[in-house]
Amino acid sequence: MKLASSIIIAVLAISCTAAFGQTNVSLGFLSHDKETQYCDYVQITITKSVVTGTHFISTPESQTCFNEPGLNGTMAGLQTTFPASSGLTVTGNVGTWADNTFDQQGGYMGACGCSEYYVSKLRPSTNQELEDGVYGWALYTNFGGTAALQNFGFTTKQLGNNNENSADSFDQN
Repeated sequence: MKLASSIIIAVLAISCTAAFGQTNVSLGFLSHDKETQYCDYVQITITKSVVTGTHFISTPESQTCFNEPGLNGTMAGLQTTFPASSGLTVTGNVGTWADNTFDQQGGYMGACGCSEYYVSKLRPSTNQELEDGVYGWALYTNFGGTAALQNFGFTTKQLGNNNENSADSFDQN
């Protein structure tokens, strides 16, 4: 009886997730140099092409990034496709989102009035993409009305950097 109840609950949970078309993804950031694993990472949810989530500025067990309680960022955006012919740094099926993390940190250190915008694949970069230099994420910054590519690299399954450095994806490339 207990096994049958567990199976029914599992089927209902899977059905509800499928019905809402919701996907959860956690991604770390590897620099374009293929050596620097950044200490920040994102946990995103995609529901009917709407992307929302949290930008964590350090791992829970790490103090390597700027780590003040409550200063993680929030994100909102859309899932879309950018063709390779667009000339953008990251192409294909991507999530695009505005991110208030830097301004959140800036509010602590002095507001910058910056706008941060990520474009990212919704999965970790493959070994072939790493080898071929096919980037998985790009960060654009708008300060004073001019948007510019600030940083870019590869997406990873590794969340944070295990205390190897204090660099985050906001650091200039």
